[in-house]
Amino acid sequence: MAKTKDDRLEDLKTSFEKVWLAGLGALAQAEKQGDKLFKTLVKKGKKYEVLIPIAGDAVKESVKGARKQANDAFKGMEAAFDRQVKAAVKRAGLASKKDVDALKKEVANLKKSAKSTRASTKKKTGTKKKPAAKKRTKR
Repeated sequence: MAKTKDDRLEDLKTSFEKVWLAGLGALAQAEKQGDKLFKTLVKKGKKYEVLIPIAGDAVKESVKGARKQANDAFKGMEAAFDRQVKAAVKRAGLASKKDVDALKKEVANLKKSAKSTRASTKKKTGTKKKPAAKKRTKR
């Protein structure tokens, strides 16, 4: 018996769900194996994507939504990784970039202040170079 339009759409939806889940599995695997695997999967996915005919606007919209979800999930994963690294750096007692930048600014201000203080002290005391002390001769 021939499949109806609804049956074909249901098959397509089921197939899409399996592909989506496989993609999530690949993402989880990529998270374990690192950035190199993830980039390879994206590259292969782009090549394969053009080979698959996508039928119907509803499926196209589903794919767009899935792409957005995957992108959001990756961004969320990236943000979580950044938070974990930041927490580890803090636990280790290492200075953050923000801390180092604040210290650089403070050092620059102190240098400026010291230079200003030195200049004003010289003006107030009228400091001049003293003549070199005469050498004593031994008899």
